[in-house]
Parts: sequence; structure tokens; C-alpha cells
Amino acid sequence: MKRKILINVGYKEKRIAVLEDGKLVEIYFDRNLDGEAAFGSIYKGKVSNVLPGMEAAFVNIGQEKNAFIHASDIDHSKNGPNKIQKLVHPGQEILVQIKKEAVGTKGAKVTAALSIPGSYLVLLPTDRGIGISRKIEDEEERNRLKEIADEIKPEGVGLIIRTAARGADYARLKLDLDRLLEIWNEIERKAKSVKAPSLLFSDEELTLRVVRNLLGREIEEIVVDSDQGFLKLKELVGEKDVQITLYSDKEPMFVHYDIESQIQRALRNKIWLDCGGFLIIDQTEALSIIDVNTGKFTGKDSLKNTVLTTNLEAAEEIARQLRLRNIGGIIIVDFIDMDNPKDREKVRSRLEECLKKDHTRTSILGFTSLGLLEMTRQKTSHDLGATLQKRCPTCGGTGKVPDEETISLDLLRELKFFIRDSSSLEFTVKANPAVVAKACEIADDLEEYQKRLGVKILFEPDWEKKLSEYQIFEGIGGK
Repeated sequence: MKRKILINVGYKEKRIAVLEDGKLVEIYFDRNLDGEAAFGSIYKGKVSNVLPGMEAAFVNIGQEKNAFIHASDIDHSKNGPNKIQKLVHPGQEILVQIKKEAVGTKGAKVTAALSIPGSYLVLLPTDRGIGISRKIEDEEERNRLKEIADEIKPEGVGLIIRTAARGADYARLKLDLDRLLEIWNEIERKAKSVKAPSLLFSDEELTLRVVRNLLGREIEEIVVDSDQGFLKLKELVGEKDVQITLYSDKEPMFVHYDIESQIQRALRNKIWLDCGGFLIIDQTEALSIIDVNTGKFTGKDSLKNTVLTTNLEAAEEIARQLRLRNIGGIIIVDFIDMDNPKDREKVRSRLEECLKKDHTRTSILGFTSLGLLEMTRQKTSHDLGATLQKRCPTCGGTGKVPDEETISLDLLRELKFFIRDSSSLEFTVKANPAVVAKACEIADDLEEYQKRLGVKILFEPDWEKKLSEYQIFEGIGGK
């Protein structure tokens, strides 16, 4: 599989696209939102209040909303009731790290189990053990890396050996660890000198962070359209076998590689499959639902094979869409009904295989008795829709608004009360043309309607008004 990273540097925005065989699978945005608590940032916070009933506490980290921390994210060793009260108390200062960014009305979720990522290693200042990426499967290589880690690890800290460390020698790992220890020493020094709440550490600039995290995944080429970014990447990548290319064509890079159109398609809730079937993706605050349909695909031989073919292709596209849209939390997939348990297992296996490319932790729980596939995906930051879109001011995010008939009936009802409370005999109603037409239709005979009310009414179409907007004035042509 050919993987490529594209880095577009614009005015106050950087966009990083990850391609696999020419298809967009991940997209990251950096818009220089000063002060936002980003994933991985470490703060010196102050406990604002403790919630024994939730085994949790709220921590002031200097953001608009206090951060939330659960007892299990402070200390796994203490058990029993009122555990949180044994761990923290209001007013206590505590070092915490963002594990999930603030979303909507919820503040950030934090942990006291700190971690500082490097190119090959992750330093765990509050741990003691050594872990190795599960994606390094060769036992001999795992043992080799474990021996090096045992040799270079200082007392009192823990290490995780990243996938990118595969093949790395002692010198590279030691250099990476030394840099991480310097960062931790600086965090400790700063923590002693500043008052809570204060930011102590934020992970590297997004471009470098994304590239660092992806280098262990067989990246073929990194293309960047900025001279300064090109030089930084050369320094970061060093001796790694990755081609760094400076893009200089007149055509915008994201247009040249068809990224702009792929981003727009990823914001739609309907995704067509190559076979002719399609997916419908609906995201709510509680969970995300993916519905699989055969669409225009009628198959060649049997319904069973048509359904299986559609579901297998859907499983591949679902894995891609989860990464591309950065969908997290609970996910329910309604595959087309499969009577054969072996077919269900084939679809589940295909989805699991495709999800191996996803560096965000996922877990497939299996099919329910209703044939729905349940799964979860770790949620650490905003999804694509939340990054690029905002809640519709007309529908409030429901995706639906009252129809013309409902609004017209409301208008006529309100008009009746308005007339009753007024001494005027002439009135003007301004509304969207569709509502005016429907209101006149409902009133049936407008002249008879006016006689019945004993007034004169002018219905005036206003193209600038939304469907749900209307105004009633005293007088003809009133404002």
C-alpha cells in the first residue's frame, strides 16, 4: 500500500492529508486557535470540586469549562467506596494531561497518568514499566527492543516503544529518550515556579506531530507546499527512508491531488460504494449510526451473494470513513441482513482487517440479536463535521424545520390574536413567499376571510425571510 502525506500551509491554517493508494483516509486542521486545550497538553490545575457520587472531580485548568477527571485516571491502586475523596480534595494542585478535548457543552477530559511522545518512544513519568507496540509482531525484534529499553530506561519512569522504533538502533532510541527526559525536566521545573492553573507543555506543532506519529507506517512520500515547512521536515525525518518533496506547481496542491472534493464528500451523510450500494452516516451526541444499503447494485447470481458483496465493500469503506471523519464513541452499523453466520463473520473479519490501519484504538463488540454490529472508537478530538461546520441556526441541528402548512397555520392563529388586541382595521403580513401562498390557500377565500374578521389584510411576500420567519404589522404596507 502506498501512503503519502500532503501538507498545505495557508493563511493562519495548516491542513495535513494522509492518502492511501490515492484515497484520502485522514485529514488534520491547525487553525491557530490560541488557548484551546489540545489533546496531549499538560497543565498544572487546581481541583475545584469533588463528586463522590461519580467517583470524579472537576479541575480548573484555565479554560472556559473545568476539566473532568475520573478516579481511575488518578490512581488505579486505590479501591473501595469514596475512592476519589482519598485521592484529591478541593483546592489541591495536580498535574493533568488532556486525553479528550472539550466538545460542545462538555469540558475536556483529563488524566493524571502523563505521557510524552517522541519519535520512537513514549515517556511515562508516572509509570515504571516498559510496553511495546502490538504492531511490532516479530518476537525477535520485540526482544531486541525490550533489551535496549531495559538498558536505557532510568529508575522511576516508564516507556512505551512505538511502532516507528522497529529497526531503530541503540543510539537512536537513547537520543530520543534523552530529548523526552529534557522535556519532562522542564515540565517539572515550570510546575514548581508557576501558579495553577497554568499550561506546562503542549505537544509539538501539528505538522511535526502528525508526521512523527505516522513515520512508522511505511510512508512513501511527504509533499509540502511551504519552503519553511520543507526544511523543518528534512530536519525531523533525518535518515528515515522517506522522500520529502516541495510542491511548487501553480495549481493548488489540494486541488491537484483531489483532496478538496474528497473533503466535501466526507461532509455528506450519503456515501456511494463502487458496487452501486451506499452508506448513510448519521452522527448524534450519544452515538453514530451507519446504515448499509444495496442501492443500485442488483448483483449477478443470488440475493445472498449480492448482500455479502455489498456488506464486504461497505466494511472497507466504513473503516475509511471512521478515520476520515474522525468519528469516535459508540458506533452502530446496520449491515444488510445476513442469515448465514459465516457471512457475518466474513464481514466482521473484513472490518477488523481494515481497522488495523487505524492508529486510533477501536473495539468491535460483535453483532446483536437484531443483526446490528456494535463497536467503539476512541474519541480524543473534534470530528470532521464539528471542525468544518456549525449547527444550523434554522433547524438547531435537527436537520428538519416545520413545513409551510404548519408555519401558515401558526401565522393565521397569531394573526387572529394580533387583530383582537389591536384597534387598527388594516394589517400587513410579511412572510416567505411559500408561506404566503400556503396561508392564502388555507384562508380559502381571502376576501371572505377579511370580512369575517372585519379587517383588511395585505399578505406581502418577502424573499429574504426564512421559511419560519414572518411579521405582522398594523396598517397597510407597515414596517
